[in-house]
Amino acid sequence: MSTEPFLHSAATAQALELPSLLAVLARLSASDLGRDRVQELQPYTDEAALRAWRSRFEEASRLVGERSLVPGFDVPLQQLLERLVHGRPPIEGIDLVRVADFAKAARAAAQRIRQAVPPCPALAELAAGLQDLEPLLRRIDRTFDRRGEVREDASPLLSSLRSQIRRVRDQLYRDLGEFVGGHKEELSEDTIPMRGGRLVVVLQAGARGRSPGLVHGRSATGKSFYFEPLQVVETNNALQQSVEDEEAERRRILHEVLAETRAALPALRAWADLLGELDLLQTAVRFGERCNGGLAEIGPRHELRLTGARHPLLDPQLAELRSEALGQTGHLGTIVPLDVELTAGRRILVVTGPNAGGKTVALKTVGLLSLMAQCGLPIPAAPGSRVPFLKSLVATVGDEQDLLADRSTFSGRLLRLKEAWEAADPDALVLLDELGSGTDPEEGAALSIALLEGLAEKSSLAVITTHLTQLAAAALETSGSSCAAMEFDPGTGRPTFHLMPGPPGGSEALALGRRLGLPTAWLDRAEARLGSEHRDLRRLIAEVEGVRRDLGETRARLEEERADAEKLRRRLAEELARAEEERRTVGRRLRSELDSFKREITERLRGEVERMRERFEEGRRKGLEAEAVEVLFAAAPVLEEKPEPAPSGPIAVGATVRHVGLGWQGVLDKLEGGRAEVLVKGKRLRCRPDELAPAGTARSDRPDRTYPSDLRTLRRDLDDAVELPPEIHLIGKRVEPALEELDSYIDQAILSHRKEVRVVHGHGTGRLRQAVRDHLRGHAGVAAVRSGAPNEGGNGATVVTLRS
Repeated sequence: MSTEPFLHSAATAQALELPSLLAVLARLSASDLGRDRVQELQPYTDEAALRAWRSRFEEASRLVGERSLVPGFDVPLQQLLERLVHGRPPIEGIDLVRVADFAKAARAAAQRIRQAVPPCPALAELAAGLQDLEPLLRRIDRTFDRRGEVREDASPLLSSLRSQIRRVRDQLYRDLGEFVGGHKEELSEDTIPMRGGRLVVVLQAGARGRSPGLVHGRSATGKSFYFEPLQVVETNNALQQSVEDEEAERRRILHEVLAETRAALPALRAWADLLGELDLLQTAVRFGERCNGGLAEIGPRHELRLTGARHPLLDPQLAELRSEALGQTGHLGTIVPLDVELTAGRRILVVTGPNAGGKTVALKTVGLLSLMAQCGLPIPAAPGSRVPFLKSLVATVGDEQDLLADRSTFSGRLLRLKEAWEAADPDALVLLDELGSGTDPEEGAALSIALLEGLAEKSSLAVITTHLTQLAAAALETSGSSCAAMEFDPGTGRPTFHLMPGPPGGSEALALGRRLGLPTAWLDRAEARLGSEHRDLRRLIAEVEGVRRDLGETRARLEEERADAEKLRRRLAEELARAEEERRTVGRRLRSELDSFKREITERLRGEVERMRERFEEGRRKGLEAEAVEVLFAAAPVLEEKPEPAPSGPIAVGATVRHVGLGWQGVLDKLEGGRAEVLVKGKRLRCRPDELAPAGTARSDRPDRTYPSDLRTLRRDLDDAVELPPEIHLIGKRVEPALEELDSYIDQAILSHRKEVRVVHGHGTGRLRQAVRDHLRGHAGVAAVRSGAPNEGGNGATVVTLRS
């Protein structure tokens, strides 16, 4: 953040209670890194830097809304990093585990930022360029367990030493167990404690000197002593040596990892900076959630508008945090939100009203929320609140007496007013509480009016509270100034704490005195001493206040009517939305039914098409068989060899026979004279009886006869449908017959599940080509039509894509 002065003295921050607010805010931080940054918060003096922070805040709000970006840390991480440098107090394994934990948390947060959807470019910029600490983190994890103890497998020597310690200790327990078993009457305790790193037994005082060994001291009562039997002295020596060796190896490993960690200290500080910044952002987001607030808009110059604003140190929603941070809950009742607006035409607001009516609270609320907005913090106010980017802020609140500096209350106040006069400019906000008080009313009014006029000339934004009627009257006459009053209810004799723009209000000192029970005679004398001019002014103000109340009631009625109209509008909108949803529902249902109907029709049509295709293919098969048989019989005389003689054996009507020359089989249906009729696949064929043989008779071992190639082709195709050619030739045909032939071909192609066919029509005059293409484009079974490629016949052919 910039170090340029924004608050001209620490007194302004104290007057507006910024330190108390930051103490409350710090209670929401997850780590000392975040708490330190909260305590160091200062208003931004560079608008670009403030807008960059706000961008990071908005992105953090999305991420923190899902789950915490920074986990809680009870360990002071900043102190831990300093200990890494100085080594005091000495670093132990648990400290390095904590270093790894915070680095892992920062790395996890950075990874979450990089993988965020939608992206978080402002936060990603914070996490860019950080050194990868994975090797160090792996080394720490491999070396230490969660308690910070060095793992046994951290080195081969350590593993060996710890195994040796276990073996020696087990041997000691066995040896001491044997000793205990043989000296039960001498035992004082049935335990084997450790004294000075050596395992011993506890014997009664009277048993001293009965067994050889070493005494390691007496109990506090003197009734027993710690004894190391002579037979375990060497084993204890071995145990002690192994323990010392193990400790030396453990310290060596610790110092080795510590050296690696210190070498990575610059990178660790960078990760700590990232974690601290993210913790600060998370703290700000959490604060906004607690106070039900948000970032104020950055308004244009001379425009400040707070709607539904609440002082955070009075807001009941923050009472628990105030108690934790300040030891006091503060206000717990209902708080009256503040609405205040300054504009280019009304840059200065003079607030009057009764004592204890809330003037100072209103002024502090404007000041503290402006400071919070300048620090980039969410403010407890309604959406739409806006604060301009300020260059400075000066506030004078309360008593300025300083006994040590030999300065009276009024002297201190004058010095603060001097500071306000010097700081005033178009980008400054000046807050002055009880202006004109503390001295002679006439002189106080003169000083106050002169300061008001000076602030107006310098175009400063200002909020001023006062009890001086003269200052309020001057505000009504000064360009750029306006008045407002804290509302007072004459019926109850109490303030309502509402800030009402308009005519100035009175101090209501006499009314307050009556409410507090001051003697009536005293108050009557005081009222009688008020001059007629003052009474006339008060009466005029009362009349104006009555008119204002009437206007307020009228406005309230209009607001109720507006609210009723808004309710009606919302109800109509809801009904319209319901009707629209019902329309969409009906539409979806109709579309669903239509889709079901289309699917049903499609399935039925597909079934019909399949049946038609089967009938078509069956008809073609039968026609082919008949044609083949006729061709075979016609070609029989030209066979290269005579058929072999029929084998001897009887054949009878009804028997299955085969033709010796052609090889087909059938059922003998009729046998008359020199003619036989055989049923073959539904066809009646005639031949001589000597050309037939029983179906089971073996064929000759001679090679098959050679048939003409046409006959061989026909014979192969007897059981298969003729395959549809991939193209149709229409060259030289007239348009009408060509289109009829084309329709038949396209239908066969669809039934044969062809995806693409070619129509060859030639170039000619182009009439046939155009007729073919126009006809195909209107065909329901055609998906697309294009000219042939050079290797497909060019423009003399048309390639047709069929629908599936």
